[in-house]
Amino acid sequence: MKNHHRNSLFTLALLLSLGLRSPSALAQTLEKVRLGNSGTGINVYLLDIGKRLGIFRKYGIDLEAIYVSSGSLLNQALMAGTFDMVMSQGSEAMLAKLRGADLRINAVVANRFNHVYLAGPSITAIKQLKGKRVAVSRFGSGSHFQTNLALKDGGLDPEKDVTVLQIGNSAARMAAILGGTVDGTIMAADFVPRAKKAGFNILADLAATKIEYPFLSLHMLGSYTDRNLRVVKAVIKGMSESIRALQSDPATAKAAIRAALRTDDVETIDYALLRSVQVLDRRPFPTQAGIQTVLDELSKEAQGKNWKFDDFVDLRALRELEKEGFFK
Repeated sequence: MKNHHRNSLFTLALLLSLGLRSPSALAQTLEKVRLGNSGTGINVYLLDIGKRLGIFRKYGIDLEAIYVSSGSLLNQALMAGTFDMVMSQGSEAMLAKLRGADLRINAVVANRFNHVYLAGPSITAIKQLKGKRVAVSRFGSGSHFQTNLALKDGGLDPEKDVTVLQIGNSAARMAAILGGTVDGTIMAADFVPRAKKAGFNILADLAATKIEYPFLSLHMLGSYTDRNLRVVKAVIKGMSESIRALQSDPATAKAAIRAALRTDDVETIDYALLRSVQVLDRRPFPTQAGIQTVLDELSKEAQGKNWKFDDFVDLRALRELEKEGFFK
């Protein structure tokens, strides 16, 4: 009996010396991260892939992704302490920063637009929206920002030529067009096949503009990064590896897209995967040009201050990962 006890102790000591842990011990080492996200597209199934394949847990993160209908609401919740970090459009974080919040962009996994502007069957060009009503999720949201860009590119003044209404998420905005409440809206490109089948017209594809923009940003309070740089690095690792999985494992990617979009339509799933592969970047550095795109559009909010790239980004985690060779 004594020999058995000694052998058990020896085995335990050996396992510990090899760095092995029991399942319960492993669970205790995971860092809980509450991540808020909005939308029903790339961000949702990117996170889904990471959780399906255990990628975030691999890097010591127990990720809880919580959906909120609008990016502007996400940032309010972030500042109230509901979330540790947020994944949404960078313009929303920058607007909050311009208005005094201590928000910083730590990574951008997509530096290009992935939205289209669509309208009902009777409207075939942006200019035909003059005098009409258009929908955004909420004022100050990424959908509002992109709406302004699309309308300006089509020759309209968003402040004078249209009436902008807050309607809610993508599904609510499509329903508003079908119901005649509004005439046009911005929409994730994932909806293109379904929109065309429903008789909608695609008036503009913002991805075709080649304009750089922090479309999918990971941002948080500067104080959180100060205290939790290791955690931020681990989350970025998880996202980067999830992008690699999306690009190299179509079966898992399609399963995640099917769940996120709640559809079995093959054309829709294939199109969503194609667009994701085109816009996602596993080396998720924000770009100077992308930040400037937002600054140019939000010039009125700048209040005469000479804002710069470094005012909006915190690259500590990315630079350390780059130095460690993670993105090679």
